[in-house]
Amino acid sequence: MNIANLPVAETGILAPLRRHLPSWALGSEATTHQMGMMQGLSMLEAGHPGCTPACNALAHWAWSFDPMNRDLLQRQMDRHGSHTFLTAHCFGLSMALAKAIPALRGEDADLIPTWEAIMSQGDAELALEFLQLSLAHPVVGMPWLARCWHDLLLFGRRDLCETALRMAPWPEALHPLRTRLHAEMTMHLAEPEEALQAMDAVDDSIWGAWKRYCTGDLQLRAGQQAQGMATLALLWQAMPWHVNLTLKLFELLNPAPMGTDEQTRDVAVLAYSWNKAELLARTLESAEASDLSHARIFVLDNGSTDETPSVLRSFADRLGPDRFTPVTLPVNVGAPPARNWLLSLPEVRSCAWAAFLDDDVVLPKDWLKRLLGASRMHTNPGAVGCRITAATAPYGLQSADFNLFPNMPEPRPANELPDRIRAFENCSGGLDTGLYTYSRLCHSVSGCCHMISMDAINKAGPFDVRFNPSQFDDIDRDLRSCLADMPSVYCGSLAVRHVQHSSLARAKTARQVGHVMGNKLKLDTKYSDVDIKKLIQWDMAALWADLETKTNTLLDRFGRPA
Repeated sequence: MNIANLPVAETGILAPLRRHLPSWALGSEATTHQMGMMQGLSMLEAGHPGCTPACNALAHWAWSFDPMNRDLLQRQMDRHGSHTFLTAHCFGLSMALAKAIPALRGEDADLIPTWEAIMSQGDAELALEFLQLSLAHPVVGMPWLARCWHDLLLFGRRDLCETALRMAPWPEALHPLRTRLHAEMTMHLAEPEEALQAMDAVDDSIWGAWKRYCTGDLQLRAGQQAQGMATLALLWQAMPWHVNLTLKLFELLNPAPMGTDEQTRDVAVLAYSWNKAELLARTLESAEASDLSHARIFVLDNGSTDETPSVLRSFADRLGPDRFTPVTLPVNVGAPPARNWLLSLPEVRSCAWAAFLDDDVVLPKDWLKRLLGASRMHTNPGAVGCRITAATAPYGLQSADFNLFPNMPEPRPANELPDRIRAFENCSGGLDTGLYTYSRLCHSVSGCCHMISMDAINKAGPFDVRFNPSQFDDIDRDLRSCLADMPSVYCGSLAVRHVQHSSLARAKTARQVGHVMGNKLKLDTKYSDVDIKKLIQWDMAALWADLETKTNTLLDRFGRPA
């Protein structure tokens, strides 16, 4: 299928990419990664002509998802300048947009920290006042829209997004962009049926690939499973090089199995908390409302001085001793020791799986059986995790699967901190477009909601208390498990809502930042070159085998691109 602005690249490019650009298998999303992959493709295209259409297609794809990103806009224009693949409409809009959104400078640039502070405070009234002052300006209104739009979508207030679109000084040449931004807003902040109607108005000659992807994903959300898969299959035939789309489409055609009631007998659901009584109560209510079947819950009060003890007493009374066990410590021992304390309980040690929950999550009803089902997709998994998002619309992404970059760390001068364990975070801070709803092996999964094999605990050890009070203890345990031939499994079809972000993202004070930096130093110096090389070699072999197998399966079903 021919799609405007999207040159068709053969799947045969996967072989040279595996040899010369192995990080391709990590994924095809995240702007910085896309820029790096485009650079790699451009370096390879002289010897591998198939890389040229792939690079052009990736340049357009990346820009179409973030059209007011000046770097992506410039990259698309540079590629078009040397290969001429854009339609006249797309080229004309790109030229007009390049003129309309120069970088903010002077006093406007000085106001960027003010805008960021307003967003972090969550003050909608202040945000509205700021937008009224900045967007109406005939010269800097469009540059400010370019700076604010992504933040407004993540903020989750449709009225603010609509105000921004209404107030910006739109030149006629950019009207198709306004239509596209309105459709994007409805995709994330409206019901699928309304968003599909808005998507119909988007110009195919400019946004054909983006429109088809969003339409397919919205059809899936609206319960139109057959239509959604057909739409995405047609798009995939035009861009079979796209890693996330390949994995997503394969998952739709081959959904992960669900666990059984009988399997839940072998699961202990574990949580620990310190002075977050209200959030903990909501988490336990969410767990109680989910399908736990025979699984038991164990909650550790990590020396709380708030209402946490009464919350635990309440749930103990409601659920009874056969389903709920509270554990109380007189002081806060930190996260890794709290986890190990729970893992040491005889009732937990007798189980096959320990499912850890943060104390501020919102769980779907089938979360446990999804994790159990995913555990059966691979032999000997050490942990099973899922997609973590914000707790409110538009459910911004916090984490998916974690893999180490495939190049060995370079030595650093003695006066610089090492950076040896470099994990590719492929989605943090982005919008949930549905491109992470796949399953595959990986180095690590989020500790916000993950199920750990007790065999892996016995084989590779529990959480390392040297990472107290928190941060990096999850990835360390997962890496040790992987070295013991028990890797992690990512189940992206399961989304768990997370009220607060990670302790890494929340670190603000010098003391908090110091803890994070100290634990990162411990992680970087814990693993030898031999261990890191083994981890990288295993990961690249696993990711590429998975990608090639799934690509070939889809080719057998849908045929090769025309």
